[in-house]
Amino acid sequence: MSGKRIVTGGAIAISLLITLLYLTLQSHPALLYLLSNTSEAVFSLIPLTMAVYLLKTRELPFYKPTICLALGFFLWFLGEITYSSYALLLGVAIPYPSVADVFWLAGYWLVLLGMTLSIEPFQFAVKRQSLVLATLVSIVTSAVVAAYLVIPVIAISADTTTNMVGFAYPISDIALLFASILGLLLFRGGKVAHGWYLLVLGTLLFSVADILFSFTTAKGTYFDGHPLELLYDYGYVCFGLSLHNQLKVAWD
Repeated sequence: MSGKRIVTGGAIAISLLITLLYLTLQSHPALLYLLSNTSEAVFSLIPLTMAVYLLKTRELPFYKPTICLALGFFLWFLGEITYSSYALLLGVAIPYPSVADVFWLAGYWLVLLGMTLSIEPFQFAVKRQSLVLATLVSIVTSAVVAAYLVIPVIAISADTTTNMVGFAYPISDIALLFASILGLLLFRGGKVAHGWYLLVLGTLLFSVADILFSFTTAKGTYFDGHPLELLYDYGYVCFGLSLHNQLKVAWD
């Protein structure tokens, strides 16, 4: 069995395992709380580890973009650890917004910078149709976010800071989605196309998760161990597999 199949099979296996654990422990609050505050930190290590390995690859064509991606994933890891520390080490109610949100949001824009730097050397090859399609997807996504998140949340929550942070996530998601779709259209049919498919999928998973998190938090229905958290775990797996694809290309 090839290394690619082993990694993909392992990713599917751990995704199924975490899904099974979330579903099984819904009736066991204490264990679910522990799982919720450890699983995302563990899963966030997947893309971070792959980015570090990618940086060690000799003759890597996209060194600067990978540094940005690695730093972005590191900040996401710090965000997960900070969030978990409130619950598991300090034993206090997890505030929202918190320091973790600073790490997460900063990480988004470093990941975006990494994607942008990957595309920049080939910007001359970007077709107008690709720009139009990526823009249309972003506009439609923005409309959906406005209709199903911004307006309902404003009606529910009057806290300006909470609303600003809550809206910062989908805005960051839309920016990532635009860059990832543009990269996919640009590299479609090439060796790295599979990696960009996974970037788009990971970004979509994070986008849906962020919207659901902001909405359920505003409504007061979010809880540690909510099934929506699985979308973040799946997203981390997709980002990790995307970088593994880049790693395979660099080794070939």
